[in-house]
Amino acid sequence: MYLKKSILKKIVIPTLVVLTAVSTQATEVYLHTDRMDAFAKTIANSIREAYPDKTRRDFKKEIMNILRKDINPWVDAYPIPAGISLPRYLERITGMPGFPMDRSEYYLQNAFILYGNPKLELKEHSENYFASYIHLARKRHVDYLNGETPKFQLRNEVDLRQQIEENLPTVANFTFPFLDEEQNPIVQKGENIKEENRYKLAIGDPNHKMFNRFTYESQRYNHFSSPLFMWLLEQENFSVSPERLFEKSLEIYGDPIVALGVIPWIMSGDALTVNRGNSSVVSYKVERLVEGNDVPGLQYHFWGYLTQGIIGNRIRVQTLAFLYEKLYQKDIPDWKVDLLSLNLGKSVRKYLKQTEKRDMKLEVFRERLRSSL
Repeated sequence: MYLKKSILKKIVIPTLVVLTAVSTQATEVYLHTDRMDAFAKTIANSIREAYPDKTRRDFKKEIMNILRKDINPWVDAYPIPAGISLPRYLERITGMPGFPMDRSEYYLQNAFILYGNPKLELKEHSENYFASYIHLARKRHVDYLNGETPKFQLRNEVDLRQQIEENLPTVANFTFPFLDEEQNPIVQKGENIKEENRYKLAIGDPNHKMFNRFTYESQRYNHFSSPLFMWLLEQENFSVSPERLFEKSLEIYGDPIVALGVIPWIMSGDALTVNRGNSSVVSYKVERLVEGNDVPGLQYHFWGYLTQGIIGNRIRVQTLAFLYEKLYQKDIPDWKVDLLSLNLGKSVRKYLKQTEKRDMKLEVFRERLRSSL
């Protein structure tokens, strides 16, 4: 039985990888192989320098433990429709924590942040600018949908920083108010709107038992991410390379795993918790990755899938992306950026493996040297 499973695994997995890696539609990729390879080396060297004694297996085990212990308890308050969690006994049987993914896996970047900075401590004081921006953007969009304000694009407004600063008191103490003066939820009005499609100021389900915890935790990550968010806000559109963004994140947070977690948290907030057409801002500061109009979506896919690739989830995530993005949605730019990101993560793991082998050989040499003395 074990032999049959081993043979099946050797046949199925390579076939799956080949099928999902082949793309038949032409979409321009702006970041080419040699550049991504150099970027992978930079990331791997930074991780190895910060964590010389950790193996790739250590990273995955410890990061996933953080995800299950510290993050999973509150994520269901934001019911992302793309994933459900499986009971632990089913996880052990299937080898999958959820279908198609465990909902907590969409918060993998948060586990990256906690891995290197469990107390979310900033080196320098910062206000919660990122939370203020998200609240401001959602309120502006609700007002626009209700005909109370004209159409807008926040990224084109020269006083955006001032608006964010003036809105800071609204989100003080890790809160995110979503009720009007009569204590009614601030939402898109209209009778002919399906409730699941009605735009709301609140993020998540206010009726969920973990909603308050979800809000508090999310606001803590928003606060922690604010220094990098504000730096991005001051940059010119499409002027920041991915390499420069990682470098700046590492400079601010001092840890490569944390740096890799903060970036997708900002990009997902910029893309998922506001309206992309009117309200997304900092996604447009980073260089275009592939040809496509959904700039915020492409950015959060790239940086989010990179964390999946680095911890070794590439094959499963690539398969899901193939089935959902390419076959079901036929969203070829998303599919292309998913491949780009996961291949970058694969290269990071390759260079981490090389340093692991080198370190092991060096340790064996030292042990033999000590024995001979």
